[in-house]
Amino acid sequence: AVKALFKAGQYSEAHHAVLEQARIVRDYPAFASLCRWRQRLADKAPGLASARTVRMALLGGASTEMLQAPLELALEAAGFGCEMYRSAYNTFASEMLDASSATVAFQPEVAVVVTTPANMPRWPEPGDSRDAVQQVVEEVCQYWLSLCAQLHQHTQCEIILNNFHPLPTRPLGNLGAKLPWEANNFLRRLNLMLGDRAPAYVHINDVEGLAAHYGVTQWFDPRYWFHARQPVSFQCLVPYAVNTARIVGALFGSTAKCLVLDLDNTIWGGVVGDDGLEGIAIGEGDAVGEAFKVFQEYVLRLKQRGVLLAVCSKNEEENALAPFLKHPEMVLKREDFVSFKANWKPKPDNLRDIAGELNIGINALVFVDDNPVEREHVRQRLPEVKVVELSNDPADYPRLLDETGWFESTALSAEDHQRTRQYKENTQREKLRESATDYAGYLASLEQKAVIRPFEDLHLDRITQLINKSNQFNLTTLRLSRSQCEDLMHDSEVLTAYVRVKDRFGDNGLISVFFARHERDELHIEEWLMSCRVLKRGVENLLFNYVVEKARAQGVTSIHGVYRPTPKNGLVREHYKTLGFNLVDTDQDGATRWCLDVESYKPFDVSIELVEDY
Repeated sequence: AVKALFKAGQYSEAHHAVLEQARIVRDYPAFASLCRWRQRLADKAPGLASARTVRMALLGGASTEMLQAPLELALEAAGFGCEMYRSAYNTFASEMLDASSATVAFQPEVAVVVTTPANMPRWPEPGDSRDAVQQVVEEVCQYWLSLCAQLHQHTQCEIILNNFHPLPTRPLGNLGAKLPWEANNFLRRLNLMLGDRAPAYVHINDVEGLAAHYGVTQWFDPRYWFHARQPVSFQCLVPYAVNTARIVGALFGSTAKCLVLDLDNTIWGGVVGDDGLEGIAIGEGDAVGEAFKVFQEYVLRLKQRGVLLAVCSKNEEENALAPFLKHPEMVLKREDFVSFKANWKPKPDNLRDIAGELNIGINALVFVDDNPVEREHVRQRLPEVKVVELSNDPADYPRLLDETGWFESTALSAEDHQRTRQYKENTQREKLRESATDYAGYLASLEQKAVIRPFEDLHLDRITQLINKSNQFNLTTLRLSRSQCEDLMHDSEVLTAYVRVKDRFGDNGLISVFFARHERDELHIEEWLMSCRVLKRGVENLLFNYVVEKARAQGVTSIHGVYRPTPKNGLVREHYKTLGFNLVDTDQDGATRWCLDVESYKPFDVSIELVEDY
């Protein structure tokens, strides 16, 4: 199909087909073929490249040449172009330590450090005590993290560091499990410590987990190591590249937000409308019922880490609700879901409604349905939705959802754990708004309180997350890594601010981010974004009152802003105009530039109390 499209000169369609296949193909020869087609298309039509390009350094204690093309394609399938510098074999230490190295000169946003047990600087001695082994673990962990610290100091980049797969042989047999100095016991201890001690800018590429998943003898092939110093077998090279790309994608905001579930034969066995509450399979004592219960437990863990849950089922609502309310074996409850669509509308229509209710993009939805016809219907009508391909056995469901990596994350904030509660509280606010006789009275009745402060370490993960996920109220859609946010926090020429808001329904958490750079007596806004949960409640006016006050105190006479249009941020097209800015110019891409005279600015009246903390 790609070849036919290419010959017909339909390069954009061929490129789309390559990326679609790259999202599902894991066989190395087939993936390598896609890599070649990607390169041909790039040579023929260079304009097809992704808008967001990541500068990446690929460093290795192993050969990385065979990784480059698969990693570039996996990144592009995740929505990111790549400008890559690849260092020579086994030069990772000097590249990371030397302030004048080619890697440092390249100034990557992300560095991927590919290592194997062969790169271990030291191993325990046979017969070492537990305390002696622990000392070696401490030293080796410090060795790897010190290398990362030096590279981060030179470049401020994010670093993706392998942990270590087990060795495929066990000279001590089962006795080794009791000996602290045994090599695999040492590697387990080291991997745990790397995870425990890795700073925020170091992201562990869980090679140990991948090797356990595929089997260590499948993961590592000594023939390829001896002949080419290849860190992973050809059989597992694509999963490794895809896993690495997922971490990069999560760093820059490609993580999905909402899991949308069908009901019948998806989270329980049977059709509740036909079989009745007693006839569905869920829970202990039945093999099928137990499989569905385990899947529900997996889904609940996703919800607990911040993934929103929704239902999209062709069903009578009363029948659909009955298991959640009455069945004793149900793990998931009605209150775990932020949206519940049980009706006879086409599922693509319901999915659009769910995204609209939650103020998130269609591409933030992951859809799970046992029916292949429904899955295909969604793919055809809403290609942006991520659709999980299920088998006919519910025992596979947790693994198949897990393997997509669509909920990959590099950090968890306090807001993540409270996300379902926050969206439900927002539903209460909407109900109050609909019943209010006037909008000003509605805002006053919310009893809002806000905290505005410069960027702080405590909230840096959430600030980074918001920068990389906000699309609608986002004037420039600039994406930054945590390290870049940390740089802004320490830059004396940059005015930074975040906003936290609570009201009588609950705490919205950290919902807005702003930063602007001083240039003589001017202040240039580089990023301004806000969660759609608090739209039209006066937060943007309160924040701008704060910004102007700080600007005046520092002798600023004019504030400048730019709006860069995207398919998703049209709602802030006139944002600067509503604040009193004057339009300066519009470029050929539709970006508008604005200017405000600070002296003429009159603060907005807002129904929000500004407090030191709450």
